Amino acid sequence: MELSLILNIITAIAVILGILFGLLQLRHYHLSRERDAALLLLNSFQTTEFFQGTLIIQELPDGLTKNEIKDRVGEEIRLLYLVISSWESIGLLVFNREVSMKMVDDAYSDSIILSWQKLNQYVAGMRDDVQRETLFEWFQWLAERMIEREKAKTPLPAYLAYRDWK
Repeated sequence: MELSLILNIITAIAVILGILFGLLQLRHYHLSRERDAALLLLNSFQTTEFFQGTLIIQELPDGLTKNEIKDRVGEEIRLLYLVISSWESIGLLVFNREVSMKMVDDAYSDSIILSWQKLNQYVAGMRDDVQRETLFEWFQWLAERMIEREKAKTPLPAYLAYRDWK
């Protein structure tokens, strides 16, 4: 075998190994980025105000209008805006694939669906007031995706779904 052929083979192998190494590094970077985004997402909602807002929402009856909710909630309406704005941000992050739908579904699907169920008339009233159908569009989009996921597959609580986890 000629020396030039051997060197060409070695060069080709080195290039292939370099490409494989680059792909592995890219995958590692992507997984690391997803993990960091998940941790940031989960930690950013660990505030007293966010939990207070979700508790207020849970206690609301379904189908209340914007004015009925404002009258019922009073000054704590700011907490509802905090929750709605949070779901809006998560919806946009999921749509742009910065955060996975599965992770959001696992962590927040119940709260998102319940929030939309309780607040959809409130959001509609806000949209009417400002004449903008785009107001909290990503909250609605995310809630509708969560509802679709539940219709496709009935959710099973983690303590049952993963009871045999090791």
